[in-house]
Amino acid sequence: MTATDQRPTPPAALVLQFVGIILVLTFFLDFVIRLIALPVSTEEMQYNLLNELIDRGVMPLIGLALVYMGFWLKRSVIPFKSSGGPWKDSNFWTFVFASLLGLLFLIVIPFHYAKTGELFTKGMEQFDQRVAQDELRVQQGQRQLEQEKQQWQAISKDSSQIDALLQSPQIPPQQKAALQQLKQDPAALEKAAQNTLVQIEENLKQVKTQQGELEKRKAEQIEQAKGERFMSRTRSALRSVLLAAGFAVIGWTGLRDSR
Repeated sequence: MTATDQRPTPPAALVLQFVGIILVLTFFLDFVIRLIALPVSTEEMQYNLLNELIDRGVMPLIGLALVYMGFWLKRSVIPFKSSGGPWKDSNFWTFVFASLLGLLFLIVIPFHYAKTGELFTKGMEQFDQRVAQDELRVQQGQRQLEQEKQQWQAISKDSSQIDALLQSPQIPPQQKAALQQLKQDPAALEKAAQNTLVQIEENLKQVKTQQGELEKRKAEQIEQAKGERFMSRTRSALRSVLLAAGFAVIGWTGLRDSR
C-alpha cells in the first residue's frame, strides 16, 4: 500500500507499534530461552510451561493491540489506497499472526487438560504409596499387639505360659529379666499380666484411631486434589478462551481494515 499524500507518519503511531512489537518479541524470546535452558521432558515442567504460556498470554495481546492502534491511527491521519494484494503490507501479516495466536491458545486447552490429568494420576499414585506404607506399619504394629495380647491372656490363665514369652526373640533382654523375676512371684505375675493387657487394649485403640485417620486423610487428599484439578482446568480454559477471543478480534478486525 502507498499513501496518497506525503504527510509523515504520526510519531504516536510509530511509538505504539514499536512498543507493541517489543512486547510481542519479549514474550516469545522469554519462552525460547526457557525451552533452551530448562528441560521440558517431565510432566511437571510441561505443565508449568503451559501455565506460564496462558498466564503471560496477555502480554502479546496488549502488544498486538498497540500495533493495531498504531495502524489505525496512521490510517486515520494518512489516507492511502491499495497498490496490490494485501499480502504486500506488513500489517496484513501482523494480523494474520494475531489470528494464529488465537488459534494457538485454543489448541493449548486440550493439552493443558490432558497434562493436568497426568499430574493428578501421578500425584495420587505417589500418595497411595505413602499411605500404603503407613498402613503397613500400622498393621504390623496391630499384629504385634494382638500377638502380645494372646500371650499375656494365656499367662494370666496359666503362669507356666510365661516360658513361651521368654523364648520370643521380640522381647528385649531387660524385659526378659523382669519376666524372670515375675515368674518367681505368681501374684505379681498375675497383676502384671492384667496391667499389660489393659495397656495393650489402649494401644490397640490408638492403632484403630490411626487407621481411621489414615482413611480420613486419604479421602481428604483425594477431594483436595480433585478440586485443584478442576480449578486449574477451569481457570486455564477460561483464560485461554478469552485470550483466543482477544487475538481473534484484533486479527480479524485488522485484516478487514488492511484490505
